[in-house]
Amino acid sequence: MPTPPRGPPSGRLQPIKVPGKAERDLFFKQEKLRQQQPELSKKQTTRYRNSYKHNLCLDMLQDGYHKSFSELFALIKQQEEERQRQGEESLMWAMVMLKDQHEKLDMLKQHLCKAEEAERKGDFAEVYRSRYELARYFQSGGDKWLADHFFTTCLQTSAQVKGDNGKTQAQGYLNVGLALEEQGDVLSAAEHFEAYYKLSVDHREWIQADNLTFHTDACINLWRIYSSIAASIEEEDSQESLDYLIKALKLATESQDKELQGIASYRLGHAYEQNGDGETALLHLNEYLKICTAESDSEGIGKACDAIAKAYAKQGKVEESITYLKKFVEVAEKSGEEVALSKACHNLGNIFNSLGRYSEATEYFSKSYNLSRSLGDKEAISTNRVQFGIAMAHKMMKGLDSHTVMGTRPALERLIEWKNARVDEFEKPFPEPKKEEPKPREPTPPPPQSQVTEETEQEPQEEEKVDDSKTKSELTDETSSVTETTAS
Repeated sequence: MPTPPRGPPSGRLQPIKVPGKAERDLFFKQEKLRQQQPELSKKQTTRYRNSYKHNLCLDMLQDGYHKSFSELFALIKQQEEERQRQGEESLMWAMVMLKDQHEKLDMLKQHLCKAEEAERKGDFAEVYRSRYELARYFQSGGDKWLADHFFTTCLQTSAQVKGDNGKTQAQGYLNVGLALEEQGDVLSAAEHFEAYYKLSVDHREWIQADNLTFHTDACINLWRIYSSIAASIEEEDSQESLDYLIKALKLATESQDKELQGIASYRLGHAYEQNGDGETALLHLNEYLKICTAESDSEGIGKACDAIAKAYAKQGKVEESITYLKKFVEVAEKSGEEVALSKACHNLGNIFNSLGRYSEATEYFSKSYNLSRSLGDKEAISTNRVQFGIAMAHKMMKGLDSHTVMGTRPALERLIEWKNARVDEFEKPFPEPKKEEPKPREPTPPPPQSQVTEETEQEPQEEEKVDDSKTKSELTDETSSVTETTAS
């Protein structure tokens, strides 16, 4: 109810506002357009008022696809619950939810209804195809949780497909196994791959789109999953890890893939070496070397030679280890693999250094150091620089000790020079000492004539004195002998 006017009346009437021509034309135009529009039904009106998801679910229910509606609604609810569980700080909170992605909702409605209709007819092969298309669609779009859901339902449906001897079921086990492996559940993945293998082993005529048989594909997948399991439990249970690697080698051999067989042999040989069984390790490592040689795989040959050399070194067979390491160096030089060559030279330097063959150790450490510098590998540069310095010091110690023991003047002079310059010249021969030539005697000048005369006059007198002294001594001797005779 309108409120009464306040205050006394003004006593004046306000003029009525008459619309102008422009306003009248606009009004008639709007009225004409309103009459031309069709009247909306209640259903059409609610479609504009409700969300896209709400209308889509209503359509599915009205068309009679109750199972499809229930599955779609459960998927939307599952995503919402996961979003709430992770909290507002999670990345999922900022994602566009499934209920707001119209294209994906249409795809789900189309194929779910198609699968439900085929299920009513008992055509489970069509049910499998519809769900498989959904799984591949979401897999390509990065929606792993939806892809995994439909791969799982494909496997459940595949058991009801008749007339294909289990081929569809084998595909179902493969897809679920791959999904579980991607999630990191390797043990469950192995179970599905084993079921895939059992179904395909008796039907080697089954061929995939890439012309690979189901049996070969099953062997490859089982080889990979067994190798992954072995690596994951290596530290906890080395024996069980070894058992898985033996299974992996068996399946790699069964697949007739030489590359896989070589890798499996290498891993098994390495595992035996870690467990202390060097002889068995060498058998598998030599098999790997044989396969790589047949395939002209230079990288594999170098890897095999390095592993065999380490196995021989652990057994104390140093010469055999050196032989294979030199072969490793040769192969790496021919193939131009600088990283492998640096590693081979480093290993050879270590062996020669431990054997006291310091010249050879210095040579190989020098190569390894220069290669690591050219590659720009900071860690390798640091390691090789230290080892190179140690080898040079060991090599220099031999010469230093020998010069110290020698103790000669040239040796001591060289030691002093080394103290000043730190240059290794201990292997250089000493210079031969210079022979001093005898100096010629200078002729004595002749004495003066008067001096010669005096000397000649003095010489006979000295001779006479000597004769006199001799006669006196002789007389004394004779006198003493006569006295002794008379006394007797």
